[in-house]
Amino acid sequence: MGRVLLPALASAVLAAGPAGAADVLTNGPPGASSCTGCHAPSKLADSAIPRIAGRKAADIVTFMREYRSGAWPSSVMGRIAKGFDDQQTQAIAAWFAAQPE
Repeated sequence: MGRVLLPALASAVLAAGPAGAADVLTNGPPGASSCTGCHAPSKLADSAIPRIAGRKAADIVTFMREYRSGAWPSSVMGRIAKGFDDQQTQAIAAWFAAQPE
């Protein structure tokens, strides 16, 4: 069964082509787009919402856990943070940490 699955998976990846690879690089892991709707990819002079690109992954994970637990009150972030488990949060945080500041 594994011998059938690997070629099928490889075919699916190749069928996605460069557009599929570019999409992952642009949008990040699943859930990252939830962040980019508010957290701007470039510095905005008058934004009250901090940028997260280039921040330490450990800091982002800590912030998300604090919002998820309710330790930090919020109107939006707590609800968003509750939608991600630790593994998803770590993947998103690692991706944002790797982005240029």
